[in-house]
Amino acid sequence: MALALSGSAAARALSQLLAPTTRGYAAAAASGAMRRGAADRTAAGEAEKAAADASWVPDPVTGHYRPANRAASVDPADLRAAHLGRTHARA
Repeated sequence: MALALSGSAAARALSQLLAPTTRGYAAAAASGAMRRGAADRTAAGEAEKAAADASWVPDPVTGHYRPANRAASVDPADLRAAHLGRTHARA
């Protein structure tokens, strides 16, 4: 029995020497891997900028509020004419 235990201890010691070291939670937290400082501030700044860009304004035609950066609506008849002009030009 002692021979089997000594062999497994030797195998364990050898595997610890050859295996790459891993850090536990405490070591990772102490090294700063879990800190969020500058990344959070950058994300918050981008969110504020996106919120300012996507403000809502009243639509001059309907009076309902819509995003300010939305493209103007296109008449379906104009879209149909543009599509048919391209498809029938090839035939």
